[in-house]
Amino acid sequence: MADGVVAHEAVLHHIYAFLRAYGYKNTLLALQCESRVPYNTIDVVEARDNGGVEISSVALARAVLDGIWDTVLSTYVDSLLLPDEVVFSIYELIFEELLVLRGFVHAARALFVNSPVFHRMKRSSAARHARLQEMLDSNKHSVADGPERLEQEVVPESFKQKREDILKVLQEAITWNAEPYGGFLPASLWRAQNGGEMHNSHTALLKRPRMEETSDTVVETGDIVTSVCSRSGEHQPPGTDRSMAFLQYPLECPKRVLKKVGFASAVTPAACLVASLPKEGTPPTRFTALIVGKTDGTVDFLDSECAQPVGCSAGHTDSVLCAALDVVTDGITWVAVGYRDGWVKVYNAESRKLVRRFPQVHSSGVTTLTFAGERSTALSGHHTYIVSGSYDGTIHLLNISEGKSTQRIVDAHQLKYVLSLCVVPLKEEVPQHIASAGNNGTLCFWRLSAGALQQVGGPRTLQTVHSSLKEDIPTRLLPVDDENASGEFVVITRGSRVVLVSIRFTNDATEPHVVLVRCMICASEAIHGGCLRVVQTRTQTQPVLSIFLTDRTGTILLYNVGMHWRTQMDAGAALFHKAVDETTVVSADLGKVVGDLNVVGVGEKFDRLLAYSPSLAVMYILAWE
Repeated sequence: MADGVVAHEAVLHHIYAFLRAYGYKNTLLALQCESRVPYNTIDVVEARDNGGVEISSVALARAVLDGIWDTVLSTYVDSLLLPDEVVFSIYELIFEELLVLRGFVHAARALFVNSPVFHRMKRSSAARHARLQEMLDSNKHSVADGPERLEQEVVPESFKQKREDILKVLQEAITWNAEPYGGFLPASLWRAQNGGEMHNSHTALLKRPRMEETSDTVVETGDIVTSVCSRSGEHQPPGTDRSMAFLQYPLECPKRVLKKVGFASAVTPAACLVASLPKEGTPPTRFTALIVGKTDGTVDFLDSECAQPVGCSAGHTDSVLCAALDVVTDGITWVAVGYRDGWVKVYNAESRKLVRRFPQVHSSGVTTLTFAGERSTALSGHHTYIVSGSYDGTIHLLNISEGKSTQRIVDAHQLKYVLSLCVVPLKEEVPQHIASAGNNGTLCFWRLSAGALQQVGGPRTLQTVHSSLKEDIPTRLLPVDDENASGEFVVITRGSRVVLVSIRFTNDATEPHVVLVRCMICASEAIHGGCLRVVQTRTQTQPVLSIFLTDRTGTILLYNVGMHWRTQMDAGAALFHKAVDETTVVSADLGKVVGDLNVVGVGEKFDRLLAYSPSLAVMYILAWE
């Protein structure tokens, strides 16, 4: 590329400034929508200008907090390029205030039926649209609007909080400009037309770097988690950082059914994993395998691209309940399977051959498994142990080399079900720590040292982790495992709360571990399952944790959590009341609620999701559009 060529993003931003200055509002918004390069800049107007109408951050706050939504929309929102999630939240609040707060049923109905925003909501967020439709239907017998607004009306705290949330989002999205337009674009065109040179401070910003200067910043774009900044380039003029950062993660749930995988008779999938496995051929290749443990006891290995079996299956006489992977870099992958009759088996996922079996190590169904311990050269780099939990209330430490249980913990959770186990992800591999969740509502922590599990501190109820979790029971633990792991894991509860915590183990006998809440998710329905992925970004020092959850209605929810605590020790805990996006694609396809839906990410970059349920004889491979 020639040295004097102007960068694409710089051209757009100078065009944006020109259009804004000369009042081409619709053209400005249309260009942003088509280019997907946001501008989101609003000129500050003093109260004495523009016929006395003030346009500023303070005026926006007044309009939002007072519920003057016509001003908010026409003066501020209509000129911004915002994610659908934000626009939906604004219009949802306007709808609720018309219907509930004001009692203007006809006005709410007209807005809901005629607004293009609600039409988009119906297509991309059906669950949210259906909830609002139910609210409207509950007032369908109203024949007249409610009383007019009183001058001294008392706004409920719930609506005040929603207004404050909307205001915070808008303030983060908007870049306020108090400088007059300098006419740089017309001046540049005049100079170019007349053969002049641009000798001013803007020249360096318009100069496109040579390819060799930026070659080290080129990254693959196949990641489904693609930011607007990375799609549109990193070269931005000053003053656009905030608006770019606001649209950093335009993520949504996958809403397209790529494939359906059906099962014969009454067989259903009970546990699913994803692994990269070799495929026979010349030359040998690898494929992304769906490892599916079924209720008839078999474990199938399917190619995720065609959903067809690859090689033989592994069999057993009773239903699969859980499974876990042990992946060795440049080695062979093992899969451990727990069965309803208390057996645990370990298979070579590549040859499908049995590596070890632990007959009826539990007296009841095996609910959870995790590989643990040091990696052994005698086991070709695999972990030394498997830790298992069961409906019988016990935890076993299974020695893979010896093929037997070397430790049995009877009262791990007061003889209640052991619901989930996970290795606490820490940079220090030795000693290793295990977290367990029990049906008595407690978390327990165990140190694996010298071939034995030793409890670290006493059981922790969720209320001792956070006071709002008084009645919640932990049902599933998801470790946040990446190269910078610092003891984080996600706790899914039996209710509607999900909490992300980090734990630090000390040498203090009075306080052997410190548990900190990093994030709290408060969903509208009870949560059943989920999966997660740590996303490294090019624009932030800390990664982002993308969490996919499933609730008891069969809705898939997406939350993006910035992991600020890794760089800011006093970052505090984030609170999420709404998901970034949600989809009911599985329930809608089936025409019924799926209360036990699970999801697992497919591929290294989660370019697809596998949705399955023990109550369904079909699995869904979901993809983004």
